[in-house]
Amino acid sequence: MTESVSDPQFITYMAAFRAATEHTAACGPCQDGRPCPVGDPIHRAFLTEKAAWEGEQR
Repeated sequence: MTESVSDPQFITYMAAFRAATEHTAACGPCQDGRPCPVGDPIHRAFLTEKAAWEGEQR
């Protein structure tokens, strides 16, 4: 992988990843694969950003 850390899409993707993992680490339901009402939009945002970044790589 040769992403530039200055790539805005990659930075957004990594910020969403960080938010999702930080939330999951502190949330029991999300650790069990059942996103809570707070975590659900965080996890959806991560998946959206991941898909956007992956789409950019194709």
